Amino acid sequence: MAANGVVFDHTVKIVATIGERTSPAYDKLEEILGQGTIRINLAFCSKERYQELRDLIRRIRTKGGDKINILLDAVGPRVKLGNLGSGVNLKEGAEVVITTQDPKKAATEDRIGTIFKELPQFIKPGDPILLAEGKFKLETVRVLNETDVLTRVVKGGFCKKRGINLPKTDLPVPALSDNDKEDLAELLKEPDVDMVALSFVRNVADVKMLRDFLEQVGRPDVRIMSKIETTPAVENINAIASVSDALMVARGDLWAELENPWSLPSVTCDIIKAGQAIGIPVVTATQTLSSMQTNDLPTRAEVDELYFLISRGTDCIMGSEEFAVGMYPEAVVHSIKAVGKEVDKEIQKSLSVPRYLSSTPLDRELAGIIWAEGTKRIRCICIISSRANYLKEVYRHRPRKPLIAISNHSKSVHYFQLFQVVPVLGKFQVTDDASAIARAALKQLHLFGQHDSALLIVNHTGPDTTKDHHFSRIEEIPLPSSADSLD
Repeated sequence: MAANGVVFDHTVKIVATIGERTSPAYDKLEEILGQGTIRINLAFCSKERYQELRDLIRRIRTKGGDKINILLDAVGPRVKLGNLGSGVNLKEGAEVVITTQDPKKAATEDRIGTIFKELPQFIKPGDPILLAEGKFKLETVRVLNETDVLTRVVKGGFCKKRGINLPKTDLPVPALSDNDKEDLAELLKEPDVDMVALSFVRNVADVKMLRDFLEQVGRPDVRIMSKIETTPAVENINAIASVSDALMVARGDLWAELENPWSLPSVTCDIIKAGQAIGIPVVTATQTLSSMQTNDLPTRAEVDELYFLISRGTDCIMGSEEFAVGMYPEAVVHSIKAVGKEVDKEIQKSLSVPRYLSSTPLDRELAGIIWAEGTKRIRCICIISSRANYLKEVYRHRPRKPLIAISNHSKSVHYFQLFQVVPVLGKFQVTDDASAIARAALKQLHLFGQHDSALLIVNHTGPDTTKDHHFSRIEEIPLPSSADSLD
């Protein structure tokens, strides 16, 4: 860690989940995360618990320089089973009634409640009903009445999880539920939250619904992360990316929803490419280091998968149970960062130019500068902008050199925590000397060099919109000398 709490780490970022249950991670968040994204899963977090977590986050932000990004993960449509008690045994070939009547009543082997009241309305004979992210499978026999659906167990076992996936059923229910609106309207009254993750997105209209809601509650500054976990979302991925601020590959439900679940790795890569094409960050989630809930080292397979995901371009790795209930949160962070550094070594050796470049004059000029052979003496790229969208224009070119993103807006710096950049919160005016701002940031990061330089990209002009791509200045500046550190 360098001076003033600024960490020079431009590799893969981490999204850490905290929620209702107690974990050793909570007391060590500042130490193990420092700068990153904290995800609060509203599906497992009461409003009372949220207030406690909010106070914790405020303390971390105050002490660490206001760099933590706060992500609220909305519940979405409540397509879940009811009370399973300690679990229910599903016997292959047996008939089971799924009922909306009294979902709080404990499930039996032939009757299971659901809180999804619309199930009998939309389900059709032959439609599969997947439980526990596809681990168990039922097939719809027929709809008995307005509350009951008769099913047959195709793939059985002992089920303890309440999640339901209906990959063949068209569910015309909004991604933003009434419960979500009620929760968010209350939680967004205070300025702490930076971003909302929208569950079960299917199309652009779902994202726009949340965007309109944020406007209505007076929080247009809150950004949107679209969770890609349905087949329609995969089919509409480029359009969804174009109206989102970030994407999440929610592999748990996505695995269950895909007609061919074995295509999950290639679908994950397609989602990452969609984010890369427009310069927005992509988070990959679900079971990335699940063994580390109880072990201080990952499995070899987990290390291999991390390398695959990071090398393919995912910007963040999300930990769920690894942080929420895991015993080794520090080891989780160390493992992700260690693999990220190994990927970065390979990137530095690569001579290939990224594929996701458009043909606009600005793109050609920027790519030519970033990837020119004459930039070998350039140690890093500094971009100074009051707004976040200018970072995206540089980021989509995937420069080899570390990217330092400097802004005088704390909300932008929070957002930068999802990118593989070094965020720096600066106190400056648009009339201040940009070279001096950049050199001050480089000193904070202890980046010195007698003969090395940094590429400086400056933009303070225009509104925060992707339609304005005007860069005020691109120039090369010398790194501060080590003697400057004594100033």
